[in-house]
Amino acid sequence: MTDVEAQNLAIAHRFVTQFLGKGDVSIATELLDKNVQVTTGLKPSGPINGIEEYTQVFSDFYAAFPDGKPLVIEDSFAAGDRAVVRFKSFQQHVKDYFGIPKSARVITFHETHVMRIINGKIVENIVSATNLEFEMLMAPVLAPLILT
Repeated sequence: MTDVEAQNLAIAHRFVTQFLGKGDVSIATELLDKNVQVTTGLKPSGPINGIEEYTQVFSDFYAAFPDGKPLVIEDSFAAGDRAVVRFKSFQQHVKDYFGIPKSARVITFHETHVMRIINGKIVENIVSATNLEFEMLMAPVLAPLILT
């Protein structure tokens, strides 16, 4: 692994553990490019464009689903300008989210984030998730957005 790949992997790990795992959006300006583009199910209508939109979308999610216990990184690697982190997190549904009443359930999220990192900043993040429990909970809201 090159020095740049090692640095990129460290950035990706910090992003996953601190930003996603603990909801620490204060580190966003340090880790994310101001024009970051993110493809995630948290915005099914299209990519999230820019750091401001990403922090808002994620903050809204995290307020309703804070961490119930620490996130677990299951696999990670870096190649060139890409870093990939596969993890599971445990988020408790403590607040209504898009009209879905809080359930108090702890939901396990299984996600893989493929990040492109340039000059120490994440410029792109593509999220692949197997979050069936969350998707079923959110189906009344998501189905019309996806199936129309």
